[in-house]
Amino acid sequence: MIVVVVMLNMTFRPQTFPPYWFGGVTVVDSGNSNFKKGDLVWGGTGWEEYSIINDPQFLFKIQDTDVPLSYYTGILGMPGMTAYYGLYKICAPKKGEYVFVSAASGAVGQLVGQFAKLTGCYVVGSAGTKEKVDLLKNKFGFDEAFNYKEEQDLDAALKKYFPEGIDIYFENVGGKMLEDVLLNMRENGRISVCGLISQYNLVEEEGVKNLFCVVTKRLLLKGFIISDHFNLYPKYLEMVMPLIKEGNICYIEDIVEGLENAPVALIGLFSGKNVGKQVVAQMEDVRNQQVVLKDYVNGFPKESDMLLKTSTVPLKLPQSSNAVLVKNLYLSCDPYMRGRMSKNEGSYIGSFTPGSPIAGYGVSKVVDSGNSNFKKGELVWGGTGWEEYSITAPETLFKIQHTDVPLSYYTGILGMPGMTAYYGFYEICAPKKGEYVFVSAASGAVGQLVGQFAKLTGCHVVGTAGSKEKVELLKTKFGFDDAFNYKEEQNLDAALKRYFPEGIDIYFENVGGKMLEAVLLNMRVNGRISACGMISQYNLNEEEGVRNLSCIVMKRLQMKGFIISDHYDLYPKYIEMVIPLIKEGKICYIEDVAEGIESAPAALVGIFSGKNVGKQVVVVARE
Repeated sequence: MIVVVVMLNMTFRPQTFPPYWFGGVTVVDSGNSNFKKGDLVWGGTGWEEYSIINDPQFLFKIQDTDVPLSYYTGILGMPGMTAYYGLYKICAPKKGEYVFVSAASGAVGQLVGQFAKLTGCYVVGSAGTKEKVDLLKNKFGFDEAFNYKEEQDLDAALKKYFPEGIDIYFENVGGKMLEDVLLNMRENGRISVCGLISQYNLVEEEGVKNLFCVVTKRLLLKGFIISDHFNLYPKYLEMVMPLIKEGNICYIEDIVEGLENAPVALIGLFSGKNVGKQVVAQMEDVRNQQVVLKDYVNGFPKESDMLLKTSTVPLKLPQSSNAVLVKNLYLSCDPYMRGRMSKNEGSYIGSFTPGSPIAGYGVSKVVDSGNSNFKKGELVWGGTGWEEYSITAPETLFKIQHTDVPLSYYTGILGMPGMTAYYGFYEICAPKKGEYVFVSAASGAVGQLVGQFAKLTGCHVVGTAGSKEKVELLKTKFGFDDAFNYKEEQNLDAALKRYFPEGIDIYFENVGGKMLEAVLLNMRVNGRISACGMISQYNLNEEEGVRNLSCIVMKRLQMKGFIISDHYDLYPKYIEMVIPLIKEGKICYIEDVAEGIESAPAALVGIFSGKNVGKQVVVVARE
């Protein structure tokens, strides 16, 4: 009995390779009564677009299709079963126990850590990069994590993270890691041996010392092959599916498109290039999660004004297209987006369309291009949708030339906010050494840069922000001469007179309302006001009136508003100025990073109540 299948996606296992691989497939033809044409299945298959499966014992029907199909190569497939069996069936964890997971950001490790946390254990993981360590703590909820490559002495590191010893070790690595773990296991500890990836590429396997600890500490050291235990798969699904649907567990995949990229993806797995579960997608259309506006917003926006929607998108553009298809990596949360959430006419930029993805600035990678200026694989920043993949107009995109700085900077200091700070301060305000500069919303994406540009010019700079933490940042991190929390000031006019006894030469306006009223009273003759935004007004049904405008006449002030998209011709000049400042450490930029497109609505809403500290960025994918 044979089954003919077409490949949808494939998964890689860091184990001694069996004569089959795991993948998610659709049945094209079948001589087996258990499988019918059109059925979606996962299990053992070949590395090819079509496979003939002579022995379908390792094929499993996919019953739940309201989750990403790629999950059946990971959390709902062999790696998920591996984590489940190895932790629960071998280690039998108890609440309060100490659990250590090596290779913890991989397909299996990320699940083991989360399963252990759900059981009430204390969990520490190790990984090979700072990015992965941050994922373990911030995304997967590990109590602690460390980069094993930065540890000179693994034994000492384990003693630091587990002063009372380790009850459960989920072994993915082997070698020196196992040696030092053995020294730190507690009596009657359990070690589930899933894999030994450190040994797979050696001509001769390394010997492991300290095995006497197995005897003296009465340890259980148990290896397993998960294919021996697939009879437990229904029980596992019964446990894990509600966790996924209720958002109680998170799973990260590193997806490459196209069978031609499979060899590179496989090799990258053994050097730790993947972040999360490595999958190769072989399909014409891919899943595309989107953040959609439900309806026009009145007043303060809420997360519930947006919803996550899953659609599909083709990875090839029509031959006649002049557009660019991009995979979004980072999305920028910006105050101007609030105006687009309401129905407005006559604005410089149109409203979002209810039922469609919202849009903004982002950093992306070109997947396909009908425009000769952009090629597949190039990194770009500019206008894009709030979704995993976008088809965008080439005139809104800028090529990224400097990749030796964080790519996320192109949502901020090297993107629209950076240009806004540069143009609004230098081109409008023309600062001179010794002048007095005031910046509102000073810890945000634009304000933190304006203050530092002013200091580099030799100005005296004071900023305002909405929390003690942000005020401290302004003074200790960004180098402002002084700063204050406007929420603690009963009288803004008095506060400004205290910080600017001689008055203000330059005001960088981000707030509007009562703050602008008070600033106007404290401006010096011939002062300049660069009007970048008025965030205090964006969530009001009716805009507040601003008094003291007579000061513009009496003090001969210049107040100039601008839209930065009118001035992108100056971008090369700005980059020429700012890149050396970044590389020489003369300017600092702080980001507030939210992981995953599902976190985007909360991140956007948060900037209007000041929850963010620094530039708010959403990570959609890390390439």
